[in-house]
Amino acid sequence: MLGVAHAAPTVAPARAQPRLRALVVIVDGLRPDLITTTRTPHLAAFGARGVVGGAHHAIVPTVTRVNASALVTGAGPSRHGILDNTIFLPAVDSARVLDTGNGAVMERADSILEHRLLTVPTLPDLLAARGLRMAVASSGSSGSAFLLAGAGRAPLVNTTMVRPRALETVVTQRLGPYEALEGAPNLVANARAVDALLRVVIDSLDPDVAMLWLSDPDHTAHRAGLGSMLADSAMRAVDREVGRVVAGLAGRGLDAQTTVFIVSDHGFSTQAGREAPLRQVLAPFRSSIVEAGGAVYLRSGHEQVLDSIVQTLQASPAVGAVFTHGARPGDLVGRSPGTLSFAAADWAHARAGDVLVSANWSHERNAADIPGWTALAGVAGHGTTSPYDIRATLLVAGPGIRRGDTSAVPTANSDIAPTILSLLGGRPAPSMSGRVLDELFRNRAPVAATRVRRDSAVASTTLPSGMRYRVTLHASTIGRTRYVDSTVVRRDSAAMLRPAH
Repeated sequence: MLGVAHAAPTVAPARAQPRLRALVVIVDGLRPDLITTTRTPHLAAFGARGVVGGAHHAIVPTVTRVNASALVTGAGPSRHGILDNTIFLPAVDSARVLDTGNGAVMERADSILEHRLLTVPTLPDLLAARGLRMAVASSGSSGSAFLLAGAGRAPLVNTTMVRPRALETVVTQRLGPYEALEGAPNLVANARAVDALLRVVIDSLDPDVAMLWLSDPDHTAHRAGLGSMLADSAMRAVDREVGRVVAGLAGRGLDAQTTVFIVSDHGFSTQAGREAPLRQVLAPFRSSIVEAGGAVYLRSGHEQVLDSIVQTLQASPAVGAVFTHGARPGDLVGRSPGTLSFAAADWAHARAGDVLVSANWSHERNAADIPGWTALAGVAGHGTTSPYDIRATLLVAGPGIRRGDTSAVPTANSDIAPTILSLLGGRPAPSMSGRVLDELFRNRAPVAATRVRRDSAVASTTLPSGMRYRVTLHASTIGRTRYVDSTVVRRDSAAMLRPAH
């Protein structure tokens, strides 16, 4: 059974050279195509110092806590067990779904599950086995911070959660009391997270590996929309915080020894502003199902409605790809006609529901001329298998990293943890599905030598109405690591849903 470290944090001796060798900065919801020398000069300059990953992937479903878990486990949801931003765990609560953004809820769930909320070893576990340590600073939700810290296995400083609790005294001494002045842009919380990284995590806890989560531009773009003045100001503000991080490392003499990964947990899209596709489409089946994010769980005794649910989803133009269990492990096509399998999306966990749904998407441009639209409710967001939600940011610089390079080789958030282990002289754990990103390093395999295989999985069916539904999943594979690039749905007698004007 995986244990949780509860020892009181140690404080680094005065003037000691910090141990930090790897830092991961997660800029929540940052689309790579929105990084420019004028809007985000610090991010652009950082990328020019190292490698820009031109084909970085969020893990599906493209939501925050799935990807936070991937970053700390080196695996997708089929292994780490966090299947969406809300999850259904009957062993914890059989009456309702759990909000993974709530740290207290996640901490309680982890305790009930005997510290198996994350069902594979985490980076803090693997580092501790080698006498190394990790710590986290975050302005995101307490739940995402708890998961990013390996379900509390690493010390964490979040705006609303500090673990272990003995660390609260150090945080208050170094940073003062926190005033919860959440805003859009989320200036106060992001600045405090950077302060926590530099003055508590690095200066006091002295880890070998650190992670920093910044909640913008996601926090603001959800409310204001992609390309809005407010979202743009949030990007500029978070870029300044990245500049503070880079300057803080240099001021501590760490830039010569620390490899820095700047990633985003997912991309972003403009949304339709209509009712959520699942809630609207599945209203007739409400008594037979439990919904958790994009997942549908059939209540006991209601298994006979599965095909009707699938067909109802396939008939709705607001719905994109539909996934069900495969007939056999590893099948890419689902048991229900016209569906892809959970394995195709790396979602085949014992906790999986009966159906996984992604909203439909298009290349439509919004009023700010930014492409990418989905049929999800709201102003702007993420969560689908659209390439605009899947494509995420990766910038890497540090000792041994290639300089001034752009890589078109596919990468993903699940690749960061195995790469960090390799950087520190270790090997990926057997539980990891991500790979070591050797192509980033000067003295390892060149980018051109990295072989990428492209493939597609296709499923189709004719619905009772006569409509033909066809879904295609495009993927890239390197070695044994597979990346979902996007899904595309075609209906032969229904036009794609258009946004309301």
